[in-house]
Amino acid sequence: MKKILRLVLALGLMVLVGLVGLAQTTVTPRSVGVLLFDNETGADVSGLMIIFDKPVTLGASDVLAIGGGEVTDVVVLARGSMICEVRIQVEVVAGGTLQIMLPNDCADAQVIAAFWRL
Repeated sequence: MKKILRLVLALGLMVLVGLVGLAQTTVTPRSVGVLLFDNETGADVSGLMIIFDKPVTLGASDVLAIGGGEVTDVVVLARGSMICEVRIQVEVVAGGTLQIMLPNDCADAQVIAAFWRL
């Protein structure tokens, strides 16, 4: 009975991890200064979350969806003086690319992590 319970718990955990993985898919940018995020998820996405190693300033005019819609919202959240979180609301089709132009004052910001929102 304990073996069956452990198996059920393990399978439940695997399903939960899989669902979280579907909700956020990691992505790595292709260049510096101009960041190119390719949507290789195989599905349309509704946004992108990026964590930078330093504060950045971004607006909707700095973001372009190549194979997608207009940017509807850009939220920049400073997490202390070392980390910055950016949430971009934009539709990007499967196989499309999101281009972000970093302003000169933060062009050297490094992407720590980035996640597509499905």
